[in-house]
Amino acid sequence: MIESITEATRQTPIVHKTQVLVVGSGPGGLAAAIASSRAGIETTLLERYGCFGGNLTQVGVEGFAWYRHEKTIDSEGIGIEFEERAKSMDFASPEPQSISHAIDGEGFKYVADVLVQEAEITPMLHRTMVSPIVEEGAIRGVIVESKAGREAVLAEVVIDATGDADVACRAGAKVHKTPT
Repeated sequence: MIESITEATRQTPIVHKTQVLVVGSGPGGLAAAIASSRAGIETTLLERYGCFGGNLTQVGVEGFAWYRHEKTIDSEGIGIEFEERAKSMDFASPEPQSISHAIDGEGFKYVADVLVQEAEITPMLHRTMVSPIVEEGAIRGVIVESKAGREAVLAEVVIDATGDADVACRAGAKVHKTPT
């Protein structure tokens, strides 16, 4: 039984450089990328699937404001904007147990695309992060794989929005997971 394989040294092309790289485009990553770009920072959004939205579009989670009830104080911000945009584009319906709206996952794919385009974010879809690029203790980018092969994306700042701290964990950060 083979227990490990030694890989040959390889040259990986740098295909993109950016100021901020957000890895993962679920609601948190999408919001981080939009906020970064709206602040005037060159931002790239990296996603392993063919659409943005994470659990909203890949899993079918209908929203994240189920807690919103009469007389509750709600936070403002980009999350509420997701729901408002989905409503304005007819991709949301009233949520029966609260005063929020259920977001249509298929429709939100389009909503997310519009938000990314409006914010002038560089999209990078169909790329799986396989390794962080760490220099002097700082994450300077990531290695991705796609049908194009292995590629490097460099950034001044990398935001790990993978949902499971994949970038941080692979960079050697201590990560604690709740047992399932």
